[in-house]
Amino acid sequence: MRATDTKTLASAMRVLSAEVESEDRIANAAIAEAARCIDDLAELAKEMAGMLDHEWGLLDDCKACAMQKRLADLGVVV
Repeated sequence: MRATDTKTLASAMRVLSAEVESEDRIANAAIAEAARCIDDLAELAKEMAGMLDHEWGLLDDCKACAMQKRLADLGVVV
């Protein structure tokens, strides 16, 4: 179970990127890149989930509904 949504996590990563003390700044760059990747992947997931949307609500045997639930569990709000 994840307690943090993707926007909060990416934001925290950006703060860490600015605050971490690293002589060569490689750690800072890696953390900043991780934040960008989280944002990009969350945006892609939202777009894909929108393609799966239908008018019937969350059905137990629906693969689209199951995917939307998995995304929500990951903190990706559609």
